[in-house]
Amino acid sequence: MDEHRLKCFVAVYEQGSVSAAATRLHMTQPPLSMLLRKLEGELGVCLFDRSGHRLAPTATGELFYLRAKALLAQLQTMRRELREAEQGARGTVHIGCATAASLFVMPAVMEDLAACGLDITVDVQEGEAGHMLQRMRERGLDLIISRSEYRAPELETHAIMDEPLHVALPPAHPLAGGARVRLADLRHERFLLHRSPLGTGISDMVLRACQQAGFVPNVVYWGGETLPMLLMAQRGLGVAFAPQSFGQLAGQGLPRLLPLDGTELRTHLNVAWPRQLGLTPVAGRVRDLILARFAARDPDPGTG
Repeated sequence: MDEHRLKCFVAVYEQGSVSAAATRLHMTQPPLSMLLRKLEGELGVCLFDRSGHRLAPTATGELFYLRAKALLAQLQTMRRELREAEQGARGTVHIGCATAASLFVMPAVMEDLAACGLDITVDVQEGEAGHMLQRMRERGLDLIISRSEYRAPELETHAIMDEPLHVALPPAHPLAGGARVRLADLRHERFLLHRSPLGTGISDMVLRACQQAGFVPNVVYWGGETLPMLLMAQRGLGVAFAPQSFGQLAGQGLPRLLPLDGTELRTHLNVAWPRQLGLTPVAGRVRDLILARFAARDPDPGTG
């Protein structure tokens, strides 16, 4: 049984006669009659009662009509879904995200997917940079969006959301009400810094800048995530550093972010994907959306 036979049967059922169905199908009557006989022989059932002047479906024919219509609809749906998957308009993409990516990149990506009418499911997994890299090597992730600089030869990377690094001071700090902060004025503070497991990161920039300012900071905390350090700064436990985009969260239990005066430290996220293995069409579509929206772009300069 094939799709053509199903369509021929449905046409005869709906038209009520072989001649009318043949006209609808743009074929002659004898081949259509022969096709129906072969279909009944293949199924081993009688689909039509031919005793009268008009074909009448049997009870078996009624059941077969319902099943044939459903099968034809499923075939049509399957073809559409396969086309969409081939074009990157349908499917699931698995993305490893740093917290900043989950907060500031993925909401915009989901907006773009909805605006484009794409039937794409995004599966986001957060974790430490080294773990996400291993997951990608195992084909468990399609993309990684992280602040770590991946230097693996098998990866292609592209920088997004290039932005200045700001400082968070405790609310009661004497400099918290100012417009900018000089790094040298923080020489006696307790520093809360990011751990950099892969390549260079925020802490490396801060440590170099402190050295250039003539002091070695007193680092009392090393962490992997920005939000906990901002909360600690809000509680007066030290000074923290965060990308400008985190200023969007000010007023939600987090300290205000201040620009650094006299030295501009910049940071960015990196989108990484396998160089040799190739992305699925849907992963490629999502990657292109991310790059189009965020590549080489500062967040709103008024933010923070």
